[in-house]
Amino acid sequence: MRRWVFLLIYLITALLAIASVPNYEASGMRVFSNPSDVSNSLLYFGAIVFFTAIILLLAKKSERILRLFMYAIVFVSIYYVLLPFLSTLSLAVALMLVILLVKKPSWLVIDVSALLLAAGITSMFGISLEPLPVVVLLIILAIYDAVSVYKTEHMIDLADSIVKMGLPMLFVIPDKDRPTLLGVGDVVVPNILAVSAQTFVKAPKIFFIKIPALTTLLGGMAGMAALIVVAERFRRAHAGLPFLNAGALIGFFVGMLLA
Repeated sequence: MRRWVFLLIYLITALLAIASVPNYEASGMRVFSNPSDVSNSLLYFGAIVFFTAIILLLAKKSERILRLFMYAIVFVSIYYVLLPFLSTLSLAVALMLVILLVKKPSWLVIDVSALLLAAGITSMFGISLEPLPVVVLLIILAIYDAVSVYKTEHMIDLADSIVKMGLPMLFVIPDKDRPTLLGVGDVVVPNILAVSAQTFVKAPKIFFIKIPALTTLLGGMAGMAALIVVAERFRRAHAGLPFLNAGALIGFFVGMLLA
């Protein structure tokens, strides 16, 4: 039953990311200069593969260097995520969170940091990619996630390394026996499509969310629910993106038809 909390985390991340769009656009926080270029999806995928390889290599060679590398990335990421909202104060907040992660990496500190990272990264990439490149990206990453979990299993090794270091790359729900985990990427990737739809698609709104963005969000939540059911039935590590990305894609195309 603990896994159902991930639905709430997914929803909060999506709503924060969509609500943050005006701030990130006003601050010029776009990652790619040409949002319509599909090759940006390949660059994003390549960066993920490279980043994963670096972590796995450092985990085997030097855990100390890996910790320093990861803390530096977390610091820079949180700084840029908060910059449009807190200006120079984001430097102090990022430093405080990293110090807490180093000194007292409780599940609450990890989850709050992960939520900030997820919402900010989702918004930044969502305003940087039009829907077509995002659709391509979601398909590529769903396949990659399935292969890396069920075939090569290197994503499981990656998760183990991150858990040992107490880094906000995973959402953690504590338990007496073994914590329940969800990768930040499982929340970020499908919601990039929701933010992209909110940014680039001309469509009516329900409250402050455009219809395709809302249906993409709901589709992703349906995918999350399906993932939770499978995880509850088959107690092992599962690839989240095949479920989540499929739900988000279906929701997006339904929303485009409705709009």
